[in-house]
Amino acid sequence: MTSHLDPRQTLRRQLRQTRRSLSDDEQLNAAMALLKGFKEQLSSLNLTKINRVALYLSNDGEISPHILCEYCWQQNIETYLPVVQGKQLAFARYSADSIWQENIFGIKEPMTAEYLTGNELDVVLLPLVGFDCQGGRLGMGGGFYDRTFANKSVNTPPKLIGLAHDCQEVKSLPIEGWDVPLQAILTPNKVVIV
Repeated sequence: MTSHLDPRQTLRRQLRQTRRSLSDDEQLNAAMALLKGFKEQLSSLNLTKINRVALYLSNDGEISPHILCEYCWQQNIETYLPVVQGKQLAFARYSADSIWQENIFGIKEPMTAEYLTGNELDVVLLPLVGFDCQGGRLGMGGGFYDRTFANKSVNTPPKLIGLAHDCQEVKSLPIEGWDVPLQAILTPNKVVIV
C-alpha cells in the first residue's frame, strides 16, 4: 500500500523520531551549548537590549531552553511561555512560582489573568522539528506560531529565533506561503542568521 502522506508530514515524523532518540546526556549538553551560542550571538542578532523573552517547555525531544531561561532570570529579563488561545498563542509570564494548567495538547502553561501578544516581546525562542540553512522552519504542524506572527514584518519586534538540535537540519525544506520566516536559528553547534 502506498503512503499518501504529505512530504512535510513524512519529514516531520522522521525528524521527531531522530530528536527523541537523543540520550539525556546529549539533551543536557545541547541545552548548555545553546546558552553559549546565544550569548556569543547577542550583538550579531542586534539583541543588546532585551526585556522580554518568550521560550517554551520542551516536549517530544525538543531541545530544552531551560538553561537559557535561568540565564534570563539572572539577567532580570522577563520570561514568558506560549499559551494556546483558540488558533493562536498569547504569552504568559513565567517564573519559578508559576501556577500551572494543561492545554488541549497536555502541555503545561502558566495560569494568569494577564497575557502579552507576540508583538510585546523582544525575542521569541521557538521550537523546531526541522530547519534548513535558508532559515526555513518546520514546526509541529498546528500553525500556532505562524498564525500568531502572520502580520509581523521582518524588521519589527520580536526577533524570532528557532532552537533545534543539529540533527534536525535538512538540506532544504518545502516552505509554504503561510510559513513565518525566522531571523535566526540556533543549534548547539551552529547559528544561522537569515
